[in-house]
Amino acid sequence: MRSTIWLVTLAVALLPAAVATGAGVSGSTSQVSPLALSVVEPGASALIVGPALNPSVTALATPLVAPVRYRPRAYREHGRVMPTTSQVHVGFFDPTDNFSTGFYGGFRVGPQVDPRVQIGLAVDWWHKAESQTVSIDQGPLPGGGTGERRLELSRSSADMIPILGFVQISGDENMAVIPYVGAGVGFAALFLNADDYQSGETFDATYGGFAWQVWGGAGVPLSGRARLNGEVFYNGCEVGRDVDDPFYAATYREIVKMDGVGMRVGVQWGF
Repeated sequence: MRSTIWLVTLAVALLPAAVATGAGVSGSTSQVSPLALSVVEPGASALIVGPALNPSVTALATPLVAPVRYRPRAYREHGRVMPTTSQVHVGFFDPTDNFSTGFYGGFRVGPQVDPRVQIGLAVDWWHKAESQTVSIDQGPLPGGGTGERRLELSRSSADMIPILGFVQISGDENMAVIPYVGAGVGFAALFLNADDYQSGETFDATYGGFAWQVWGGAGVPLSGRARLNGEVFYNGCEVGRDVDDPFYAATYREIVKMDGVGMRVGVQWGF
C-alpha cells in the first residue's frame, strides 16, 4: 500500500515536465533560432528576438540600405579617358602686307581637360594664286558665241601652313549659343613660287618662323555632341630665310610679314 502511494506521487510530480517536453518537441519545426534575424523589406522594421535567457527583450531592427552618392554632371571616373573634340573649318585670310585675301582652311583636335577647357593641336592652310595674262584675239566658238585667247605672262602662288598648340575656353554646353575664345602659338611655313614666262625666270623659296593666333566666336549646338561654329581670328606671323649674296659675299636675312585678320566657319564634334 505504501509503495503504491509513492508511485502515484512520483507520477504526479513528473507529469508537468513530460508535458512541457512534448510540447517543445512537437513545435520544434516552427520555432526560429533565438540568434536568427527576421527578413526585412526595404523601409520596414522588424523585431529581433533577444537571447534565449531573456526572450522578452526586443529591439527595433534598422534595415541595411546601400549608401547613395550624388555626382556632378561633369564627374569623371578615375582613369576614364578624356573626351576628344575636333573641328574642321574653312574661310578667308587677309594679310595686311604683301598679299591680298586668299582661301583659308584647317582643323583643330585635342582633349577636353574640363567641360569648358580644351587643349590641342591646330593645323591650317592659307592659299593665294595669281596670274598675269594678256588678250590676243577673239574668235567664234563651234557651238556659237565668241571665245577669247589670252596669253599667260606669269604665274605665282603663296601657301602658308601654321602649326599651333592651342587652348580654348568655351561657355556652358547647355547654352543655346555657346561663346568661346582661344589662343595658339607655334611655327609657320610660307612657300612662294613664281614663273615669268617672258623672261624664263623662276622663283621658289621657303620661309619659316614663329606664329601665333587669337580667335573668338560662337557655336550653335546640333544633334549629339556636334555644333556649328563661326569665328574671327588674328594671325601674327613673321617668317624669314637666309639668303647668300655672291656679289657682296655676304648672307642676309629675308623677312616676310604675314600679319592679318580672317574669318572661318566650321563643324565641331566630340568622341
